[in-house]
Amino acid sequence: MRRFLIGTTLCILAMTSILLPVQAPAPVPNLAPAGDVVIGSGSFSPIVSDLPRSLKFYSDLVGTPPPETIPAWSTDPALLNFLGSPTAQIRFGTVRIPGSAMTVEIIEFKDIDRKPVRPRLSDPGAVRLILIVRSLDSLLSRLTAQGVPVVTSGRAPVSLRNHDAGRAVVIQDPDGFFVELLQPNVLPQTNAPATSNVIGARFGLTINNTDETMKVYRDLLGFQPQIDAEFSSEKALTDLMATPGAQIRRSSATVPGSALQVEFLEFRGIERRPIGARIQDPGATRLQLRARDSEATVRALAAAGGSVVTTGGDGGTILMSGLRVAIVREPNNLFLVILTPAPGGRGAR
Repeated sequence: MRRFLIGTTLCILAMTSILLPVQAPAPVPNLAPAGDVVIGSGSFSPIVSDLPRSLKFYSDLVGTPPPETIPAWSTDPALLNFLGSPTAQIRFGTVRIPGSAMTVEIIEFKDIDRKPVRPRLSDPGAVRLILIVRSLDSLLSRLTAQGVPVVTSGRAPVSLRNHDAGRAVVIQDPDGFFVELLQPNVLPQTNAPATSNVIGARFGLTINNTDETMKVYRDLLGFQPQIDAEFSSEKALTDLMATPGAQIRRSSATVPGSALQVEFLEFRGIERRPIGARIQDPGATRLQLRARDSEATVRALAAAGGSVVTTGGDGGTILMSGLRVAIVREPNNLFLVILTPAPGGRGAR
């Protein structure tokens, strides 16, 4: 079956307001069954201060050619209502990750108040793009030669024993977003090209409280998480995160209907400060989820303590290019893009 490009609602509007069919990729390994609420995942979307700089960084990081041109600024009213920023301008670009259906969709705002945030890994709302790699040493050597900051204690990879047995290191992009480079002891199945060092991706979120967060992701969105019963003070893990003396409780789940694994980390025994970013602030992040019924899902998220960012939809979704869509800030300050193909819309497949 051919797929339709719904990975970014932003690109839909920018590219003549239609959903363009693209060649179906190779089957994705470890695809989880769709759930009763969430049926798939989409893009990881960092909000940045300089789009050309970020496009160059992520293209170089994952080993894909950078875009030949930088998109123009947009003032499309529907797009800006979707983003809850009707007076702003935005521009954006996308970098595809080998071996993953998740893309990096990078967004920059202007003509709106912006306050960059640079959280620590222990701060609720901090995110990590986790890249699975074949050769950690060769990639890290190239990145450090380019001056990319290394966060991990000792500026060197650590060996992990639990969960993701292997070697890992955390770096930062130009806006302070965290990227974990992970080389598992046993490489997973992948549809990435044999020439690609990066072979997959995951998403990491630092949370304020595991039990409260699971009321959203498990009970409301239908994720099936594995939750550590206790906090861990494993030195390799705290060295990886540069959080000496902390204890960490880990939960993980695969997004229903996708192969995207999400890792939730709760810290204690260390200072934590929620990031409190607005959607236009460099350092804020969006994550896209496809739902069976976006209107019902948005209402449920709002009732559970989330706040709807999208305007023009009576506190709920709006209809945009064949999709019923809205953005909701969940309690940890992650902006969730919730979308559903509208009946008869071109977004259906």
